[in-house]
Amino acid sequence: MGTISADHMAGGYATAKAAEKPKPRKDELRPLFLYFADVSEADLAKVAAAETKSEVRKLLQELMKIDQPEGLKAEILVDMHYHNYSFCVSSGFPPEKTSTFLSIMKVVLEDAVRLRLTPEDAFNQFQDWLLKHSVERPPRSVGIFSFDDVKSIVEYATNTFFRHIRLYMYAFMTHCDVRLRVEEPGRGAAPLVVQPLPMSVDDEVDPRLQPELAHLFRPSDQEAAEAEMRRIREKAQEPEDQRAAIIKQRVEEGVKRLMETFEGKLKEQDERFQAALSG
Repeated sequence: MGTISADHMAGGYATAKAAEKPKPRKDELRPLFLYFADVSEADLAKVAAAETKSEVRKLLQELMKIDQPEGLKAEILVDMHYHNYSFCVSSGFPPEKTSTFLSIMKVVLEDAVRLRLTPEDAFNQFQDWLLKHSVERPPRSVGIFSFDDVKSIVEYATNTFFRHIRLYMYAFMTHCDVRLRVEEPGRGAAPLVVQPLPMSVDDEVDPRLQPELAHLFRPSDQEAAEAEMRRIREKAQEPEDQRAAIIKQRVEEGVKRLMETFEGKLKEQDERFQAALSG
């Protein structure tokens, strides 16, 4: 039998230590901005040149790196990316906008499943990514989408992805069923029957204040999305209202100064006229 040198053992130990190093998470490897992150301009040219719907779906499956085995989950992802691409085409988006929107929707779904986000949190993350690509303010954000693009994208995503987000979560989240069995001593004995206490009107409570019933009074996903869209519109409208108020104030100040000057000149003219009559 051959011998194993100390150097070989040390090298094997170092290799084992390197293998034990935890892999970085997906979000740590994610680029700061998402334009051309998954799909390049050349890739989109290939998709645009495809002649059939099946060819487009196959290309999108490769470009968006769908690693699900063939089956229902893979079909769901391909459908989502295909409809997102169709929306970009119908909206007339150039390659950089199309690539960015496809990657934003991919990231939102991945993080919603990985972090088990609520629909509200997933929508907030979608909004953050969208705004990050809608304002030219380097290095924090870039101006890929215009204000009109943002409005149409929010409306589309609300009526499609976020309307069915619970179905996406159910399809891709890992489920674990736990069965519990409690062994009690004296099992088999008849339980004691406890008579309920009488209730009066004073014992009634407002159901909206009970934590157990809070989910019955929360707004639906569609209502919450519509409220968020109204908030975005109002937020975008505020600068215009402030600008209009400033312009109105400056006009009023200018008119006031003009009137004061005019009245001064008129008074001066009257004084000269009176002086001429007296002389």
